[in-house]
Amino acid sequence: MQKPSNHYKFIVLGAGMAGLGAGIALREAGEIGLILEKTDKPGGLCQTQNILGCDFDYGPKLLLLNDSENSQEILSFLNGNYEKYPVQESVYLSKYGFVGFPLQRYLVDLPEEERKKILDDLNYAHEHPKEVKSFKDWLINSYGEYFCELILFPYEQKKWLVDLDKMDYQWALERPIKVDKDEVLKGSRETLPPNRWYYYPKHSNITALTLPITQKVGKIQFKASVKSINLKEKSVTVEGKKYYYDYLISSLPLDYIASITTPLSSEFKKYSRKFLNRLGIVVINLVFQGNYDLQGTAIYFPEKEFVFRRVSILENLCPVLKRKGLTPISIEVSVNPEEKLNKNELLKSVLESLAKIEQFAQLGTPIGFDFLDIEFAYPLQVNGLSEFVNKLHEYYALYNVYHCGRGGKFDYCNLDQAYKQGKDVVQKILK
Repeated sequence: MQKPSNHYKFIVLGAGMAGLGAGIALREAGEIGLILEKTDKPGGLCQTQNILGCDFDYGPKLLLLNDSENSQEILSFLNGNYEKYPVQESVYLSKYGFVGFPLQRYLVDLPEEERKKILDDLNYAHEHPKEVKSFKDWLINSYGEYFCELILFPYEQKKWLVDLDKMDYQWALERPIKVDKDEVLKGSRETLPPNRWYYYPKHSNITALTLPITQKVGKIQFKASVKSINLKEKSVTVEGKKYYYDYLISSLPLDYIASITTPLSSEFKKYSRKFLNRLGIVVINLVFQGNYDLQGTAIYFPEKEFVFRRVSILENLCPVLKRKGLTPISIEVSVNPEEKLNKNELLKSVLESLAKIEQFAQLGTPIGFDFLDIEFAYPLQVNGLSEFVNKLHEYYALYNVYHCGRGGKFDYCNLDQAYKQGKDVVQKILK
């Protein structure tokens, strides 16, 4: 019996990198599926905004890849159109200027007296470790309370907007913040070489990656915002139209999926509201007249006097983003998605903060700007999150619904990891 036209063996929710990875895996297996995407473009956060001829990725997006098979596959879509760069980021401190990031790896950039305080406290922390119950405890045990109070606490608080003692620490173990004691000690005596690398297209922008992937994933329906999921019917409703599936793969934020799913117990919904919290960011993209010799690539700002947490000098990150006669800069500010934001006041505060730094003060007033609202930038890694997510995933799996990507896993992952998760989910189902 032929199935109706609105029935698919596989339906994928979201055409970000996780959803595209799932689509590629389906095509490789000879399966026909449908990808539903609420916007009119593929790529999720791997998209680009243009202001006065300057390209601004939603992030910006760097391909932080290792030498895995997955990494090589992603680069293959660029067909040789990429360059490899060392990660050389920095921290700005009013007292010392630009120093290496993560600073715990580049203590040599600080004065000897400051280094001694940090190292003495680090040794004490390792000799008298606290019981680790939170991200805050883990930071103190790893780097000592003095360094945490000086750098890490203010920055992480600015980034996450929640008390650090309410956060889990497991997510940080694979992030740049994780630096072993031996490396801290070595980096206090000498300048360490870069230990991470990233890739970026030699020509164009991040869409040079997403567009060729999109051409190989099969059918994508754009402007298809999912309004409800019925697990017993195995159906999803999109703008009044219903689709049926055998298997559903979702890369959408798990908190949203839980809110539109039936049946889902009141207990699951209650704990979804408790554990599934997200952090948003506003990206302010600025274009200044003229070209300047600016220092830094991605620069982090832990101090409270600066409203932003990161400033990216795009032409230093990726030379292809340089523009003759123009200087594009991308600025990120963490925001609570539930709070109303006055963007005019935010822009004013950003420009006032930039003016406090000599190299940015010379830029003057931007000749062009725009805002990007990214409501789901990071899942908040609160204590108890991973255990709850595992239980929720187990429940959905009973109905042939699986999750991938930063939103679906509700975990901290880069775009190359999200792509692999999408492929892995499909391979798991097919087995």
